[in-house]
Amino acid sequence: METYGKESSKENLTIHDVAKALGVSASTVSRAISGKGRIGEKTRQRVLQYIDEKSFYPNASARSLAQSKTYNIAIIMPEVKDLVDMPFFHTCMHGAEEIAQVNDYDLLIVTTDGTNIKPLERMVNNRKVDGMILTRLYREDAFVDYLKSTGIPFVAIGNSDDPDVYTVDHDNYGGCRELVGLLLSKGIRRVAYLGGGMEQTVNIKRFEGYCDGLKEAGKQVDNSIVYTDLISKVKVSKAVEEVLKTDTDCILCQDDYICDEVVHYLADKGIDIPKKMKVASCHHSKLLDNFPVTITSLKFDTMEIGRRACKTLLGIINGEKVYKNTLLDYEINLKESTKG
Repeated sequence: METYGKESSKENLTIHDVAKALGVSASTVSRAISGKGRIGEKTRQRVLQYIDEKSFYPNASARSLAQSKTYNIAIIMPEVKDLVDMPFFHTCMHGAEEIAQVNDYDLLIVTTDGTNIKPLERMVNNRKVDGMILTRLYREDAFVDYLKSTGIPFVAIGNSDDPDVYTVDHDNYGGCRELVGLLLSKGIRRVAYLGGGMEQTVNIKRFEGYCDGLKEAGKQVDNSIVYTDLISKVKVSKAVEEVLKTDTDCILCQDDYICDEVVHYLADKGIDIPKKMKVASCHHSKLLDNFPVTITSLKFDTMEIGRRACKTLLGIINGEKVYKNTLLDYEINLKESTKG
């Protein structure tokens, strides 16, 4: 416990006693002592003046504990060029920030690609943060490998086979599997799949759900109507063009970005949704709320996943017992885009 001791007295005063007397949090007192972290100058002086008036001084263990935390955590986001098209990360960040603020932590935002670990190295080497949240996981993840080597606490949003990684994820696999089964049960015959890069674990899980949903309905995966690595508008448009040459009656999009491009392409070609082609998305966001036709989709609580990731990270930092892997549920919203 952090303590203050009078050099010539056996009386002890804890940081919590100071906090209670001044009506502030214990972390605020720690920041005033250490001189680190965000704290108003008036509050800092008030705390230091109180300690001085009581003729108490912070003992060695108190100073060490007070200075061991920065009260900063970092959230690692995809590069800025992707954020415009992927609202998930914005919402997730706001959820994490909400929890950080309640716990007197500041959230530092770092944008980088999936391979450049330099920004993480700078934060670790300069002791700028107490822990990190990774918002995207890769099959071969340079960030995970680096952070494990440093020993700094971190939590990843996504799925990982590594037993040493703390994760918070939505049930992407279960949601996609159930969605495919539901579409087929409503009379849809052939469901094409349009997805992105398969190096990301979330994309892998959604595709696995698609495949198993077909198999559970007694259908085989038809690779001629499966398209992955659609990382540009041109590639998405080309995939839709190819699907339209087949007798496919539904396109399942891996995420909201791809679905947005699919719907725009079909509209430009004058193809009616759902009469001529049905469309569904494995992820819902506000991107899909701007069309004349409502889109069948999986809905995940992205604010909550940010909150849970931050709660888990703070629990690890504070030495609390936390779940190693947290899996959040989903909702299936059946809308006009897949009606018969």
